[in-house]
Amino acid sequence: MQKKHSKKKPWVFPIWMEPFRHTISNTGGNPVEELMNDDGTNSNVFNNAPRALICVAVKSQINLLERLHNAGLLYEQ
Repeated sequence: MQKKHSKKKPWVFPIWMEPFRHTISNTGGNPVEELMNDDGTNSNVFNNAPRALICVAVKSQINLLERLHNAGLLYEQ
């Protein structure tokens, strides 16, 4: 069985989000970019449940920051 290669553009940490990088928790010591770009090919719930859960947690936090930013509710200090 061949692996499917994703042609999806890699997620890049946005410049506007940089002041909030320290608020992203539960990364397991992994870089946020690595977790956001994990498409599950190498780590899914069947072969690495802890990493899959970490990816979900980080993606949820990033989603919240994006929604707050889009609503104009984030302010740099």
